[in-house]
Amino acid sequence: MDCDESPSPDGDVLNKDKKFGANSYHYWHNHGKDRAASGDVAPPPKHELVATETRMVDKRVENIAKYAFSDGKKKVQVYVDWPGVGANAHKVKVNFEKQQFDLRIEEENVDYRLFVPNLRNEIIPEQSTFKVKENQIVINCQKLEEISWYELKKPASP
Repeated sequence: MDCDESPSPDGDVLNKDKKFGANSYHYWHNHGKDRAASGDVAPPPKHELVATETRMVDKRVENIAKYAFSDGKKKVQVYVDWPGVGANAHKVKVNFEKQQFDLRIEEENVDYRLFVPNLRNEIIPEQSTFKVKENQIVINCQKLEEISWYELKKPASP
């Protein structure tokens, strides 16, 4: 094949290309455009939106540090004083798991959170509840076993 001839669609090696010199080679290909038109290659993937999620990234979270707890025979109660919370009970959420609970009070620009990991003993999440009073939130953690809790959290290991 002469260097003046057009290369084939499958690609050719041109050894005597004036642009690249006599001792160089140049591989010619046409990116499969002709093959794609005839249906010989797979079409490019089409991207589809699967899901969307809205997140509030400007919202800050402040920890609730003041609370009290009492140990009962079948449940442990945690008390969080919060002035005026009864009027906004729909903004209070509590998530229970076997060894922890997570209280959130959602305000417009800030979330207040009491996260208690490593509870002293296991609780029954499905039977644990919370109640919003006029100025207080009461969290009822249903005990798995009827044993005394001398503290709400497990002691830290040395």
